[in-house]
Amino acid sequence: MKKILLLVTLTFLSAPLFAENSKTENGYEVHYNAFSTDFLTPKVAKQYNIGRSRTKGMINIAVRKLHGGDTSTSTAVSARIDLKIQNLYGQQKEVTLRKISENNDEAIYYIGTFSVSSRETLNFKASVTPNGERNPIEIKFSQEFFTD
Repeated sequence: MKKILLLVTLTFLSAPLFAENSKTENGYEVHYNAFSTDFLTPKVAKQYNIGRSRTKGMINIAVRKLHGGDTSTSTAVSARIDLKIQNLYGQQKEVTLRKISENNDEAIYYIGTFSVSSRETLNFKASVTPNGERNPIEIKFSQEFFTD
């Protein structure tokens, strides 16, 4: 349970450091955010084998199935995620998402890292298909990274 709280607290509750976004569609809520890995505490970075660096970005995506349309009652679900990251010059960023499942699937999220340059704005486009569903939830957002 401590592992869950460490990463969730870091990624979803640290609004002053980076914005967390979500999209609700078709009975699911998708949470997503991107930030520089130097925001991770050394303990969390070590625990998840993530190098801390101002020039390395990280994306985190989590999918929750809503129960009865109530956003306060949900369960974590696995999903297929197709992700594309591109800078303003059209150059693609390579990223492999890693599924993290904790506490008997109470928490399921996908993380991946990629390189960033100072003042680089990246466009993220994700097609998130919860297991057992046919229609993906489309996510698009941009994030500017500062390395200095």
